[in-house]
Amino acid sequence: MKYCYECGKLTAGEPLFCNFCGRSYDVKLCPRLHVNSRVAEVCSQCGSRDFSTPQPRVSVWWRLFAFLVKVAVGALLALIALGVVLAILQQLLESQRLEGTVIALAILLGVLAWIWGQLPNWLRSLIRRVLKRKERGNGH
Repeated sequence: MKYCYECGKLTAGEPLFCNFCGRSYDVKLCPRLHVNSRVAEVCSQCGSRDFSTPQPRVSVWWRLFAFLVKVAVGALLALIALGVVLAILQQLLESQRLEGTVIALAILLGVLAWIWGQLPNWLRSLIRRVLKRKERGNGH
């Protein structure tokens, strides 16, 4: 999924162009869709001078902010998971009646959350689309 900084819309998948405004994502593309840098004046592969218009540049500060937000959200989720694990361990030490299945479930949920965070964006969006189709199919 890509975000267009020109029109502010999201396009699913790994598109070359924004589906809404038609701008290319951070590169110039010739009519044959050869990828060229933003500063290119001639296509490096076919020699064409006809290029797509790339979306506006994203400032370093915006990229830094986006990175820090991702790190902060990840750290918050890690702290919550750690808190859950510590609470379960505390209950286990205080009471011998705590079921092993609850501990296994908490650990499984933590591992699944970590795995989800490691998946590439294209795979996450594919999984979401499949699940939405499945929900629509069950609704009829």
